[in-house]
Amino acid sequence: MHYSAVVSGETVDVTIRRTGDHIEATIDGRVYTLEAIAAQPGVYWLRWNNRSLEVSLIETESGYSITIGPHQIPVEILDPRKALRRAAHHGHDGAVEVRAPMPGKIVRVLAQEQADVEHDQGIVVMEAMKMQNEIKSPKKGRIRRLEVKEGDAVNSGGLIAVVE
Repeated sequence: MHYSAVVSGETVDVTIRRTGDHIEATIDGRVYTLEAIAAQPGVYWLRWNNRSLEVSLIETESGYSITIGPHQIPVEILDPRKALRRAAHHGHDGAVEVRAPMPGKIVRVLAQEQADVEHDQGIVVMEAMKMQNEIKSPKKGRIRRLEVKEGDAVNSGGLIAVVE
């Protein structure tokens, strides 16, 4: 399972894989292998680097509240579109990379390289899971680079365009 999350105000990429009692968590490229045992609903014992940790998870409206010992950590889970908007707003004054929110195929290019675009103007139409999604510019600017053409397959997070 792959997603973006906001932890302590910072956006991180997270991939989780379960194999029996073990969890492999990749967070911003760093891999953590944990042994996980469910103690009760929402409470887990994690073993990592010869340390045991009691972790409690409480589902919230936007993600989870995680408690590890005396530390409470709010974690917001971002859907792919929200993650793209958040990334765009952090780089609003300079170049912004427009990335694919999920794997798919480019079925139509709506704006060409070096074209001026408005905020929320469509750049490409991408088909994913038999649905077509318009990928829009996160800001008013000019398309400096268009990295895809009609018929291209793109991976989740793949670069579509750069808008300045």
